[in-house]
Formats: sequence, C-alpha cells, structure tokens
Amino acid sequence: MQLFSTLLRIGILILIHYLPNLNFSIIKPHARIWFIIICCLNTQSCSTSTMLRTSPNTVEMIMMKRSESILESEAIPDRSEKSLKHCIILTQTAFGFIMENAERELDEDYKQGLTLYAEANKYFTRAVVLGENYMFLRYPWFDEWLNNSPDKHIKFGNDDMEGLYWLAAAYGGAVSSSRGEPEWVIQLPKVGKLLDNALAIDPNWNYGSLYSAMIPYSLSRPDAPVNASEVAEGYYRKALVASDGKDLGLHVSFAENVLIARQNRSEFVRLLTLVLESNHRGIKELEVGNYMAKKRAQWLLGRTEELFY
Repeated sequence: MQLFSTLLRIGILILIHYLPNLNFSIIKPHARIWFIIICCLNTQSCSTSTMLRTSPNTVEMIMMKRSESILESEAIPDRSEKSLKHCIILTQTAFGFIMENAERELDEDYKQGLTLYAEANKYFTRAVVLGENYMFLRYPWFDEWLNNSPDKHIKFGNDDMEGLYWLAAAYGGAVSSSRGEPEWVIQLPKVGKLLDNALAIDPNWNYGSLYSAMIPYSLSRPDAPVNASEVAEGYYRKALVASDGKDLGLHVSFAENVLIARQNRSEFVRLLTLVLESNHRGIKELEVGNYMAKKRAQWLLGRTEELFY
C-alpha cells in the first residue's frame, strides 16, 4: 500500500508537469477527463474501473487546478494548438465536474446549485473565446462566417473536426449553464451550425460523437421541427451504428433527453438498467466513458419517481 501511495504521488507530479502536452484528440469527449490520470498510472496493474472508484477526487483536483490557471491568465494564446487545448480542458472540467455537481446540488441546496452553474458559465465563456481564437487563427474570417455573413464561406476539412466539435461543446455548455440568459440563448444556433458542418465532413467521427451531440440539440434548437423527438431518435440510432453499440453513454443521453420528454417510464428504466448490467469492453477508448455512463444511469434511476408523473 505504501508503495502504491508513493507511485500515485509521483504519477500526479508527472501529470501536472505534462498535462499541457497531452493529446486528447483520440479519446471520446466524455471519457477524456478521466483518461488523463490513467495515462500516468497505467503501470500500477490496476483496472480502469478500480482507479475511477478510488481516485476521482484526484482527477478533479488536477483538472480544476489546471483550469483555474487558464482562467487566471488573461492572455490569449498566439498558437492555435494551445488555444484549442485550453478550450478543451475548460470545457471538460466545466461539464465533467462543475455542471455535474451543480445539477445534483439543486436538489439539496438550490442557491448553491445556481452558484455552481454561474461558476461553470465562467469556464464555458472562456472556452468559447479560446475555441473561436483557434478557428480564427486558421481562418481569419471565421467570426464573420459564424455570424452568418452572406459573403464569407469556409471549406472545412478533416483537421477542423476537433475545433468545430469543441467550440460547439463550449457554446452548448455556456447556453446551458446560463440558465436561460438571453445573451447566451441567442447563441444556440451557432451550436447547430458548427455541428452541421462537422457532420458534413465526417459524420461517424470519434465513434459517433457528433450524432450523440445532436440528440439534445435536436430537441432544444430554436427551429426544432414538430417531430424533433423522432429526429433525435434517428441520431441515436446512427450513433449506435457508429460505435457498434458499445457506447453506453448514448443510451443514457437518449433516456434523459428523449424518453423523459416522452414520459416513457418503462423504456427509460429498461435502457438504464441495460447500461448498469452491461460489461462491454470491446473498444478501449470507450471503457472510461462507459464507466461514467453507468454512474449517471444509476443516479437517473434513483430519480425515476421525480422524473415521471
């Protein structure tokens, strides 16, 4: 045990030193925040799920520390890669820790929950600035394109996928964490524009991450069609194919975004129970995300009585 504790401390020091240089691009978005600690501890002969059960507070500490450092720096990076990296870290931290805590806190302490949402909004706001800077350094007229200037066009390529996705995620987080603030709600169409352009390049990118993002967006977009629920379900089906059915997070997203809206309690319980009982291990990059999906499925099932009436 003493040896493991020593190695853990060494691993944390290594991680803090090298975190700015880690490559997040190949890991599924909702898994990336947990993957970083596994990188420096993968010689411990511990399973991924064991480390998640025993070290989640350590992961949160590291991500929060790194994110706070980014927030404290007012300078905008002059290198596009660094700007995107910081955008990703802030977005991951805000979604993975602050927003998750805010949502759960609302039931216990509503005022504290709102405070956490406001804190998350600061992270997302900065992430938007950094994500836009990344795209601007690649395409100087990007801001005009994003704001629908009729004479500005951009032909994006495969190397733009990550930037489009994470800027969309940052905008989506800012809108959600604002709790209905008009200045952010009016930005929601930008999420769709970014995702639509990414889908046009590689719809199956990153095990169906774009399809997954379109599930909640299809229901919240200002121009949502009458059959928005069916459209969202269509993206869910496509994402299942793209991930070969091994991404448990898709089931959770579909359950909480579509099945609750439909008040389909039996399917909600069935799908989340399926997530909890699944032991998919076919795609290594999805293993950690599946662990987190199980944690959220368990929490959602515990709220079944509140969510269905």
